[in-house]
Amino acid sequence: MIQRLYICAISLLLTSTIPLYAADKPSLVVVISIDQMRRDRLDPEFTGGIGKILQGRNFVDSQLDHGITNTCPGHVVLLTGAHPSTAGVPGNSFIDRQTFKGRYCVDDDNESYRLLDGDEMRSPRNIRVTSLGDWMKLVDAGSRVFSIGGKDRSAIAMGGQNPDGVFWYNRNTGNFTTSGYYATQLPEYVTTFNGKVPEVDGQLGSLPEIWEHEPSQFRVDDYEGESEKYSRVSGHPIRSGEEIYQQVYYSPYVDKLTLDLASIVVQREKLGQGDSMDLLTIALSATDTVGHGYGPRSAEAVDALNKADLWLGELLDRLEVKLGKDNLLVVLSADHGVAELPEYRTETKSSLCPEKHRISASGFITSLYWSIYRKWTFPFTRPDDLVVFGGSSFTINADTARDLDLDVEEVTVWLDQHLASLPIVETAWTRDEIKSGQTEVARLLRNSLVPDRSGDVVVQLKEDCVIMPDAGTTHGSVYNYDRDVPMVFYGWGVVPGAVRGAAHTVDIGPSLANHLGIAMPDGLDGRVLSLVDKAVDTDD
Repeated sequence: MIQRLYICAISLLLTSTIPLYAADKPSLVVVISIDQMRRDRLDPEFTGGIGKILQGRNFVDSQLDHGITNTCPGHVVLLTGAHPSTAGVPGNSFIDRQTFKGRYCVDDDNESYRLLDGDEMRSPRNIRVTSLGDWMKLVDAGSRVFSIGGKDRSAIAMGGQNPDGVFWYNRNTGNFTTSGYYATQLPEYVTTFNGKVPEVDGQLGSLPEIWEHEPSQFRVDDYEGESEKYSRVSGHPIRSGEEIYQQVYYSPYVDKLTLDLASIVVQREKLGQGDSMDLLTIALSATDTVGHGYGPRSAEAVDALNKADLWLGELLDRLEVKLGKDNLLVVLSADHGVAELPEYRTETKSSLCPEKHRISASGFITSLYWSIYRKWTFPFTRPDDLVVFGGSSFTINADTARDLDLDVEEVTVWLDQHLASLPIVETAWTRDEIKSGQTEVARLLRNSLVPDRSGDVVVQLKEDCVIMPDAGTTHGSVYNYDRDVPMVFYGWGVVPGAVRGAAHTVDIGPSLANHLGIAMPDGLDGRVLSLVDKAVDTDD
């Protein structure tokens, strides 16, 4: 068995004084993240799994409590109780200040941690904290932890440092895979699920040829600004042409595969059927992959969420029959929300962005780099050797600055002022401004600031401004449409009802640990929210 990484001697930092487990406990805890699931998309009319979970304890004002709202940090905070600043994950990627090269949040340079069906190396070692599953295994070695997702960064982030299995969809091969960090070979049941040729003898072969859906109640199916990659109208190709694995990834059916495999994992690993309490995390990705291409009001996005509700309901029904409803504790949340399509905001005359259309990413960066070149690197040095843009931030290469006899602080001040002067920019933030700022935005950005990994200047666009190529939308901002996400607890020991007041996704891990009687590390950023007090609509 491969060696696992435990961080900061967590075993010496356990603080809970209550018994590790009560006499009565759930046999299985299931934590579900629906990627890009904005809270205002919760519908009490859902009849499947989302509707079932909504019968539980709903923190109706829940939000992210950090400012860089990307997938990786959003999933990291769910069960660690740590802000991205503490966890060491400022975004989906960061600049390695030793090499000045980009690093993916879950990549690794250890050859032993290569994908079992690819060349990339993957592990949770860039994440500097432990998670709920790690805490459970410290107090009961018999607890088992499995994580399944549509994306590697989602499944890895939710699985923690020491899970028993982590599997994610590889859109290059059509397989659910893992890396050498977790195992040297896939379990037989995953290999069978994948098949030798996924679309022929694997589970992928059971999917329909095309994805058909009803129109949206919000707008017509064929809408300006939507992606034309796999058609702007129903039906979209799923199993045709040379891009089958990609087509599945950008459709609701990646969620079906994820939930089907989760059901098999429960069955074959006998989760929730032993003397110890087990954890299953599920990262549903289709709402994000579809949402990026078509926007949250599209027919495609509506259908993807309806399908997730249906398929999640089938899984929860099976779990309740197999384990007993009273033995199951379920949490539903998300990693971030999403902005509307700029074209939709323009049509509804609701956009607050001074540019009433999408902003070209290439145009924005080209113009900025031309300004950097004229000011600092002319005539022989490329501007991107001095300043690199990634996510929402800009990082200055101190080595290049020294070679050019430039003062890094002077370049930082200029970049800050130049960005702030652009019409689409609300504010540009230097590290010092983030550290000393007294506003709510400064606090949120502090919770995303990792000293050795974050950029030198963070750009805050004006509300509703979207920098994208020719189609689709995105997320990542400090605004409510990117931070408002659901947070609902259902099942064992939970008192149902709507709860108003401050609640954040970073609170989920500590609240679950407290509810389950599991000792947790000292100094967590999240706080404990009661899951048993009478749920009344009171402000925090």
